[in-house]
Amino acid sequence: MSQSNSPSSSNSTNLTTNSLINSNDNISTKLIKDPKEERIKILKAELIELKIKLGDHNAYEIVQNHIKLLHEYNEIKDSTQILIGKYGQITGRTVRDIHVEMNLPLID
Repeated sequence: MSQSNSPSSSNSTNLTTNSLINSNDNISTKLIKDPKEERIKILKAELIELKIKLGDHNAYEIVQNHIKLLHEYNEIKDSTQILIGKYGQITGRTVRDIHVEMNLPLID
């Protein structure tokens, strides 16, 4: 077969070349979008996993319960510090000395 340099052959080649260029543009555009789509898939899978771990529990109720427990802990800790302070006054020692004696942490 001989190659012809006719205008219709040239147009055909240009159309094929243009189609390939457009096809490559679409592929590179899809490649650019893929990391975002992949990230979305990962996050959706993570969400499903967390929902399974959480079970039927309401997240709001869990947080409210943790807040309640923290308040109770802080009240007990404050009361304990008051008692340690009174004990220190009675024995003439500092709160720090009593913490060391009782193996209590010196900082929160």
